[in-house]
Amino acid sequence: MIASVAHKTPGIILEKLYRLLSSLQEVKNYYEEVAKRIQNKQLKLSILGLAQESKQYANELIAHIETLGGDMQEGTKADCNRVAVSGEIQEIPGSREDFVGLKLGEQQVMKTYREVLNEPFLYDTIRQMIRYQQNGLLHCFSQIRMLYATLLKSGS
Repeated sequence: MIASVAHKTPGIILEKLYRLLSSLQEVKNYYEEVAKRIQNKQLKLSILGLAQESKQYANELIAHIETLGGDMQEGTKADCNRVAVSGEIQEIPGSREDFVGLKLGEQQVMKTYREVLNEPFLYDTIRQMIRYQQNGLLHCFSQIRMLYATLLKSGS
């Protein structure tokens, strides 16, 4: 308690971290929904892997926000760890609309990562964490793009 009074994290940093957390949660939920509709096992597992990685990064971000003195609502933590459950799922091979949605999700989350990294007063430890998260997600996105391109060429 004394440490939080002696050293207060600037609100602009916490706000950007909250936005990044929200973006990670949105992307995770969308990818889980897309994975439910895809028949191709490789693509489905790759997308679920990306959703899982987003979830892990969101949980890590929650811990850092709390360490920095940010106030996390219990609902935010629960949203991060919930698994979307819906009724009847119609599987499709993996439509172009899904791929476009994945691309938009990638652009959204990468833009948010860049905004956080461009914050001049960001602590070095947080900056390092954000960088490795960004690099990890970029790697996952590139794997999914390559797999999707391969599937399009093979006609699966």
